[in-house]
Amino acid sequence: MRRLAPRLVGGNLLPASYLVFLANMLISGMSRQGRGMITKNSKLLLLGIATVAIWAVVSHRGATAQSVSAINAQTGAIVAATDAFLSSLDAAQREKVQFSFTPQKTATATKFARSHAGRDPSGASGGRGLGRPDRPPSPGGGPGMGPAGGFVGEQYGQAVWSNYPVSDVPRPGLTLGSLSNAQRDAAAHMLQVVLSPRGYQKVLEIMGADQALSEHGNPFAAGIATYTVGVFGHPSAATPWMLQYGGHHLALNITMAGEHGVATPTLTGAQPAIYKSNGKTVRALAQENDKAFALLNTLDETQRKQAILNYRVGDLVLGPGHAGEAIQPEGLNAAAMNEHQRKLLLDLISEWAGIINDAYAAPRMAEIRAGLEDTYFAWSGPTTHEPDNNGSAYYRIQGPKIVIEFSPQGVGGDPTMHVHTVYRDPTNDYGIKFTGSL
Repeated sequence: MRRLAPRLVGGNLLPASYLVFLANMLISGMSRQGRGMITKNSKLLLLGIATVAIWAVVSHRGATAQSVSAINAQTGAIVAATDAFLSSLDAAQREKVQFSFTPQKTATATKFARSHAGRDPSGASGGRGLGRPDRPPSPGGGPGMGPAGGFVGEQYGQAVWSNYPVSDVPRPGLTLGSLSNAQRDAAAHMLQVVLSPRGYQKVLEIMGADQALSEHGNPFAAGIATYTVGVFGHPSAATPWMLQYGGHHLALNITMAGEHGVATPTLTGAQPAIYKSNGKTVRALAQENDKAFALLNTLDETQRKQAILNYRVGDLVLGPGHAGEAIQPEGLNAAAMNEHQRKLLLDLISEWAGIINDAYAAPRMAEIRAGLEDTYFAWSGPTTHEPDNNGSAYYRIQGPKIVIEFSPQGVGGDPTMHVHTVYRDPTNDYGIKFTGSL
């Protein structure tokens, strides 16, 4: 009678009889002489090999199911924390912090006139107002930074972010300065759940730098009280919505869509990059600087000639207002790096990709790793820096699904003390692949 193999249905475990079947099939396929050499121990060995192979398949399926379960649990925790924050507000506050979420194909550049409006250091002026972006810009002059044509922000639906102070590019939502202590605690808990521990600590250090800047009497709003939170759509584990949080040197745009959590675009920055807090020295964005120099220092002469650009880049190329734009990849291709250098590059990328909770950072790093052969590392500026200080060099990492720029700023007189960075996914900013925008 012909022996038939048992079927493997869906993700069900194979019966032990099938393992025996595999071993017998292996043995029956041998010559008579070969079969004569098979001992009981050999049969057990073949059985063991078959067991390991099937265990690997089943384990992979189990791990995948476990990962999805963990992501769903994290999404549920984020929804609960956001609902808790909203519940801590009164009706008038909720009216100012919650907006509709309308998926779009891309964001647009929005200009804001030079203005002193909204510079209340208490932050109590926060609200829905977008600073009348359609008002013609004034011809320049006056204190503050920015081009004479006006301050540029990036707008996606009703969400707005920028690398300019909130007094120049108002963000929609409620400022921390307008919240009670209990409400601020609820907002902090929400961020802790959305972000990874490393990401949350990075946010605190950036906020601390902005607070140090505000305490030096600057004529623009930069302190912690001016940081603004906005919720776009209704927090849900099924339908898309968005959380935005930021201030002068921070813009988090977190789009949630079912099991997907997307943290692009993100702006991080620091001024001053080194400051004192509670008697301790804090160096914001230190890893972004030090890991980049560590990678640069491993390059040989041929690699350095490819990586180092022959012209100076002085600012972000794809900063706020440049959504959907493409630039020609430049620099050293990761395909020309050795394994150690590629690991250093991925570790550097993780400083941005790892800001969001690990449940979403892990699949994000996997897709970046998959495109590493088409990823480039470009450098512009000095190739050394003082120990325990940032350098003044610009660098860019660009791949099929990632753009990162690190750009020291001349404003303030010392570019080692003032930096802007941007992190984008040219294929999925604002989670457009998951929100039905495409």
